[in-house]
Amino acid sequence: MPSLLHRHDEAGHIHFWTISTYRRLQFFRDDGVKLVLLDGLRLLQDKYAICLIGYVIMPEHIHVLLLPHSRGSDSPIPIGILLHDFKQYTGRYMKVRLREVWARKGRLWSQPLNDWATGKFDKQSIWFTRGYDRNITREETLHETLNYCHRNPVTRGLVATADEYRWSSYRFYETSDAGLLQMDWDGRWPIEW
Repeated sequence: MPSLLHRHDEAGHIHFWTISTYRRLQFFRDDGVKLVLLDGLRLLQDKYAICLIGYVIMPEHIHVLLLPHSRGSDSPIPIGILLHDFKQYTGRYMKVRLREVWARKGRLWSQPLNDWATGKFDKQSIWFTRGYDRNITREETLHETLNYCHRNPVTRGLVATADEYRWSSYRFYETSDAGLLQMDWDGRWPIEW
């Protein structure tokens, strides 16, 4: 692990992840790739029984809010374990999806991705090695961070309003639509899980 990266696995702390792609390549423009990311979050829910609070998938990064405790446990699951499983699973199956697109179309959706696929970069990683992980301990900060996630597609000009964007937890909280991925947080503070 890089020497300047510090993770704090503290009981009761919520974690806010920002995980970017290798060279900020826009792998997540494809809906099939986005579905793999959602499957990766489901894997964490199912395998570890963590409390998934929110997410947004952007073209070259994903934000995730979660409480890294198994249901009923006071001890956190180390963030390094959760990140490893998420990145390993999604990296493997995103490459499967990208190969399917390549086989069907003979190209991906941008020249930088075509260069990646044909080996013109030093490696064919999906994920940037490091990410951003911040602990959240206050309700106000949790709401601010969740709102930041939900506004991100609007801020970036992908949609005009947050409800137009399918690839975030916004609809779950604002319209009770759990269509793509069910969140685990019921909105109460402190979080009882």
